[in-house]
Amino acid sequence: MGRTATIIAVSYGVIVILSVAFVLTVWLSTRARDAGPDVALLARREKTWFAVSVVILVSILFATIFFTPYGKGAGAGKQVVRVTGFQFGWTIEPQTLKMNVPVEFRLTALDVSHAFAVYNADDELLFQVQVVPERTQKAFYTFKKPGTYEVLCFEFCGLFHDQMRATFEVKPA
Repeated sequence: MGRTATIIAVSYGVIVILSVAFVLTVWLSTRARDAGPDVALLARREKTWFAVSVVILVSILFATIFFTPYGKGAGAGKQVVRVTGFQFGWTIEPQTLKMNVPVEFRLTALDVSHAFAVYNADDELLFQVQVVPERTQKAFYTFKKPGTYEVLCFEFCGLFHDQMRATFEVKPA
């Protein structure tokens, strides 16, 4: 598991533990008492729980937003790769890319929705992009290792979806 995946897994584990503690605290604070409800106390607690919820949600947002890959362009000196998905294959031009040079994938589909998923030689998913007809999606990635990379379709696109595969090469610059 990579560093980012570990951080996300630990973050979500902490969130689950905090959520369980939160639910337990709410349950304990709302148990019935012999006397009638203290409306003023309940109003203060409601405002407190609202504030706590907002703080938790904002914390989760800021803890994960910096890991989102969207909006990070490849900049100058990039390689441009045109990818077209169709039932049941991919065309990838060019087929050979340079290592350590940013790549901008420009993806489109001819027929139905597809998902362009790139795997390295260790069968690790590097990234995936939804590809839809009549739109050009962009994905940016810099390959750090030479080798053959495999492309699979992650969106069920028909009877022979499982055979929708392609490869491309990454070579030292």
